[in-house]
Amino acid sequence: MTVFKSLCERVRGEPHAALAACVFAVAAYVSLVNLDHARLWCDEVPAAFLARNLLEQGDILGWDGRNLVAGPNGVYLNEDLRDVGPPLQYFLTAAGFAVLGINETGARIFHALAGLLALGFFHLVLRQHLPENPRLRLFIFLFAAWSAQLVMYFRHARYYGVAVLCLMAMFYCYERYWQSRQPVYLAAVTLVAALGFFNHYAAGTAAMLSLAAWHVMFRARETTPRQWLAFGVCGAAVGALGLGYLLGIGLIGGGRDPTASFLTADFGEYQGTLPLFLLRIWICARDLFAADWVSWPVFLWFAVMSFFVWRSRRSGSPGRVAPAGGAKQPALKDEGGEDLPWIPVARIVLLGGLFAVTLALLSVQPVWLPGVLLDLRHYVPALPLLLAMKGLFTEWAWRRSKVLGSVAGAVLLFTSLGAAPFNIPSVHTGKGTLDSHPYQFVREIHRPYREVAQVVSDHFLRHAGQDDLVSVHGFRSLGEELTFYLGHRVHFCPVLNEQSILPRDKLESMGLPPHIWSCTPDWIVVAGPLRKPFRERIEPRYDLHAALDVYHVSTQRPELHRHAFEPLPVRAGVHVFRLRKEAGPRAN
Repeated sequence: MTVFKSLCERVRGEPHAALAACVFAVAAYVSLVNLDHARLWCDEVPAAFLARNLLEQGDILGWDGRNLVAGPNGVYLNEDLRDVGPPLQYFLTAAGFAVLGINETGARIFHALAGLLALGFFHLVLRQHLPENPRLRLFIFLFAAWSAQLVMYFRHARYYGVAVLCLMAMFYCYERYWQSRQPVYLAAVTLVAALGFFNHYAAGTAAMLSLAAWHVMFRARETTPRQWLAFGVCGAAVGALGLGYLLGIGLIGGGRDPTASFLTADFGEYQGTLPLFLLRIWICARDLFAADWVSWPVFLWFAVMSFFVWRSRRSGSPGRVAPAGGAKQPALKDEGGEDLPWIPVARIVLLGGLFAVTLALLSVQPVWLPGVLLDLRHYVPALPLLLAMKGLFTEWAWRRSKVLGSVAGAVLLFTSLGAAPFNIPSVHTGKGTLDSHPYQFVREIHRPYREVAQVVSDHFLRHAGQDDLVSVHGFRSLGEELTFYLGHRVHFCPVLNEQSILPRDKLESMGLPPHIWSCTPDWIVVAGPLRKPFRERIEPRYDLHAALDVYHVSTQRPELHRHAFEPLPVRAGVHVFRLRKEAGPRAN
């Protein structure tokens, strides 16, 4: 009874902290429940495949002894067939496999836990910058923890959750160092920066550069020469470690330099209209608004507030001391005369903006769909920071009327009206994604539905013979998904052409054909539209075995414009052809 009484007294004394704990508990539930409802999709599969090889072979290899996962024409692997991507996600997935077995939950569990830990650090960041505003902290934390888009990223066996964690942890440890001047926190920043780089090269680098820019903007005058030297040494150490790794695995100087795709990127309708770096920033900013990461009405309100703060500083009006240290800063006052802590929130938002802009400049992902930024998922670490604007707007509305604040917060939290009418179109349907995404998301994770990898793999488990040879066409990544789930049963033709950079002699020594058209498979899978020339090419030797009624692309991706919260209507989305017996033995 004494413990219970003490807990009740603490809740009465800190009601907002208790509510934040409840918000976190809901976020933890929707992040962890039913992680196995959906099969691994095309970006998760390579991580899971390599993680399984790591457990079984002790190295991050794209060859498991039966099948090869090498990416587009082999660019994911070096000459030793070792993956050249950031390795941390593979180790994290392998750890989940070791604990929970090789399944979807095992693949995703530690990534989801990393995302929840990121929320914990984000709450600590809010306490650092807004120590006197518990209700505002709660509003901002609520928008982050209950963001359907953010939680969708946490539930995938990819770099997303760890990328958010690294940026939040770096920001927190940096502030602790600046407040305490204890070297242990600078060492922590360095360690987290290194982990961030080995989790995702571009996102990790963007986190370091954006935090450095943030420091220059707000702390440069207070930084002593000794501190500048310490920062420089830490940054150089991470840079040297990362550069040495990239050179060692052959990503730089081995014909796999990712800047090649950057220089030849397809910007669709905007090709040649702006300088390349401005174009990438424009597309990034546009899609952050269209995906409702940044609500344009809230942003306009935020911009107006910024103007008033700027004018206040110009006029020299009195202010108050910012919680993070530094000189007095002007603060807007509401109708009751109470300060609205715009400056601390603006600093949080600014770091998110710096990260997004820096990553837009560093990204090597080509924009291959006109009007849609393919790598929107890379910007996910900025999402909690940018959502601080919605929290501040809700606080501002609440101070004027609790009813107004409640309505404004509910609309911004549970709908995407903040993106209307510019909301991002769905890649699958072409329609806008404007809807109540939190409701859709919660409903979806409790009502799983059939998707392409499950339907096709179940079909082959029923009909294919042991060690049959299978070739996958159309949606290329389906082959990788099926390789993970069916590799023990069948062999897959490698998706390579004659210009593959993988060594031909190594492929032949493993019994693999050097390219996809140098084999005659037992089965051909066509995911997507069945083109007449292709059908005429294979009809002399193959019979149509099945036309599967399932959408040919995995719709479990976390990006809002690439995610379907329910099955898409489709007929004969995947065609399966089988080699005729009278066609003769296959030629490998």
